[in-house]
Amino acid sequence: MLLSANFLCQILVYNLGTGLSLPVIAGALLGVMLPLGVIFPAQGFSAARDLRLGPVAAPVLAVSVLTALASLAPNSLLGTLSLSLHPPDPQWISFTRDNQDHTLPGILLTVAAGVVFAPIAEEIVFRGLVQRLASRTWGPAPAVVISALLFGLVHGQPWFLFGLIGVGLVLGFIFETTRSLRACIVAHAVHNGVSLALEFNGGYDYTDPPPLTPGDWIWAGGSLIVLIGLGWILRTMTARSPE
Repeated sequence: MLLSANFLCQILVYNLGTGLSLPVIAGALLGVMLPLGVIFPAQGFSAARDLRLGPVAAPVLAVSVLTALASLAPNSLLGTLSLSLHPPDPQWISFTRDNQDHTLPGILLTVAAGVVFAPIAEEIVFRGLVQRLASRTWGPAPAVVISALLFGLVHGQPWFLFGLIGVGLVLGFIFETTRSLRACIVAHAVHNGVSLALEFNGGYDYTDPPPLTPGDWIWAGGSLIVLIGLGWILRTMTARSPE
């Protein structure tokens, strides 16, 4: 229901000629946050308890963010593999370029949409609701995979699918390990912020992505080792802390 409301709000706002960022913000606010803000109090739910949005220890939050950052290189490699198997639709490229706003207000809206509103809405839906409920039925590991697959598929961009699923797996692991949606939101926001900064700086051309080099594989492999190590540290830290 929330995904449908989010999508509907995005379509309606986009049809007003607002570009791509405002629909994302509207979808997050009107399609996810507002309904939950009305439904939860009416049903006696607590965001802190039922969505795990309560406080999180600073060391756990820091390692969660580092874990998300360590996943950038491996997920970028997965995204490049997706591009090579399923090149982006030329209409999507044209659509994206036609709706990009490189003015300062446009950049600020893009950052707000990608770094603030999208992480909050997506983490509420995919980790706070989908993964938490799936875990009750099938257990933690299948729930992480299910939420990651849905996270990748719902974006509707098969040329980025492997990378999106990779991001979903990392965030799902953080949620299952820390039992904190707040940690996921912050990690997701930092991940998106760095990704946007790299994209703004590099001007990546999706029509002709550069071939993978041995250095890319080495960098991704080294990052994966760091990612596994941070995951182990995170599990160790949270195992010593009460839920």
